[in-house]
Amino acid sequence: MVKEQQNSHQINNIVILGGGTAGWLSANYLNKALNNSQPGSCQITLIESSDIGTVGVGEATIPTILDTFKFLGISEADWMTKCNATFKLAIKFVNWSGIPGKEIFWHPFGQWYMTNKTNVPISQHWLKRKSQGNSEPFDYSCFEAVHLCDAKKAPKFNQDPEYAWRVEYAYHLDAGLLATYLKEKGKSEGVKHVVDNVLDVSLDEKGFISHLITEKHGLLAGDFFIDCSGFSGRLINQALEEPFISFTDSLWCDSAIALPIEYDSEDPYNENHGGINPYTSATALSSGWTWNTPLIGRTGNGYVYSSNFISPAEAEAEFKQHLGEKSQHLQPRHIKMRVGRTRNAWVKNCVSIGLASGFIEPLESTGIYLIEASLEHLIHNFPNRLFHQSVIDNYNLIMQEQYEEIRDFIVMHYCLSKREDTPFWRANKSEPVIPDSLKAKLELWQNMLPNNPQKISWLFPDYSYICILAGLDALPQTSLPILDYQDKYATEQAFLNIKNKAAQLKNNLPSHIDYLKTLAESNSENANQNLLVEA
Repeated sequence: MVKEQQNSHQINNIVILGGGTAGWLSANYLNKALNNSQPGSCQITLIESSDIGTVGVGEATIPTILDTFKFLGISEADWMTKCNATFKLAIKFVNWSGIPGKEIFWHPFGQWYMTNKTNVPISQHWLKRKSQGNSEPFDYSCFEAVHLCDAKKAPKFNQDPEYAWRVEYAYHLDAGLLATYLKEKGKSEGVKHVVDNVLDVSLDEKGFISHLITEKHGLLAGDFFIDCSGFSGRLINQALEEPFISFTDSLWCDSAIALPIEYDSEDPYNENHGGINPYTSATALSSGWTWNTPLIGRTGNGYVYSSNFISPAEAEAEFKQHLGEKSQHLQPRHIKMRVGRTRNAWVKNCVSIGLASGFIEPLESTGIYLIEASLEHLIHNFPNRLFHQSVIDNYNLIMQEQYEEIRDFIVMHYCLSKREDTPFWRANKSEPVIPDSLKAKLELWQNMLPNNPQKISWLFPDYSYICILAGLDALPQTSLPILDYQDKYATEQAFLNIKNKAAQLKNNLPSHIDYLKTLAESNSENANQNLLVEA
């Protein structure tokens, strides 16, 4: 009897508004979570307009995406090959510090080491070594990944299982191709695809969305709606009138220019011009920064800037000068960014995911991550048709903390820089609006490095913060007193182990290009074998 009562409130019909990465990742994720064990339990319908393209600002990811794709049952070789994907082991920051001789620092992925017989992270020992005259940078001392980036190595061997790694990694990918890949997968597994324009949104007497009014398909009703409509927030902001909270007081970059550059037609792996870097580059310019995400066949490039300090025309000229001759006759895409978050990502029977939920500049490649996080937490807080407000409130608090943590982390990159060569960088140094949550951390970090191995935050571990603090020379003057009681030999052995492992991997791992070529060949052979079997 109790079971029948629960089923009477079950969500049976979900409507997703908007395609792109946010919409199709949502469709596949929800389909897997709700229909894998009991197929047909919930009809998922995605409606998108053929007139609206995807923004596609970010094409870089963080390692969480491996677990997401494993959950979806996606073959790594298949999707990487079809989406021109490459590996990403780190972000290389160029010209951020404003300190002569320290123009480059890294934020790598990687395991986090503790010294033997102690629970003190090796980062704390690095600071003590630095105070004693050791000049090796934090990133090169503590991570194998940086050494592999310099050598342009893959993070794994060709025979390693899918999604397994020798050094932690993520991907660079073509967001448009990924959306197409996920669309084909979703449709083949039962997601209903509707291409149409939404003319209006109908609310019931309680203010819940009852149905969408479309141009060609009439009324599309649903129990639960997912808003993936991008910056417009068609459902969450427009129909439900949930306000948007801007972060522009702390993050001044509000515009972007995107300009992909193709490799030579006969050189898809860019072998004649240095190959394909297994890392993202983020280079500071006069009024913001540029991204470079190397793919197979092309690079993704963009300039994220503040329109209060430079005009679109001036930004484009500066950007093209930075990119060089190949960019001069190409037409870039100018994007106005809505920076911040929707106050409540979930309102009544509608959850916003992707740009409708919020956007923070892609400096740390968190755009696709926020889609992943939205979906994971939605499943953990999945409702029935009673839509209990306490569950909704719990989800909203989690997502608020996610956005605000990422905001704080990005603000660090600006407010700690020593650059003073342009009005933008001088203002970031002298006039920053630092959120109180970050201000408290920075005050603590003047006296000790981040030292909470269990959890400093939702997303970024201690070492991520230390990479930025070390790269921008914003370190405490003294190391942890507890280190005076530690075994110095064990500490030195820990650093030596990292150096030895880095050298071993550097010598033995395949080059990035060789791995990608072998992956493409292997996937092509498997596809041909499958065709023969089907025939």
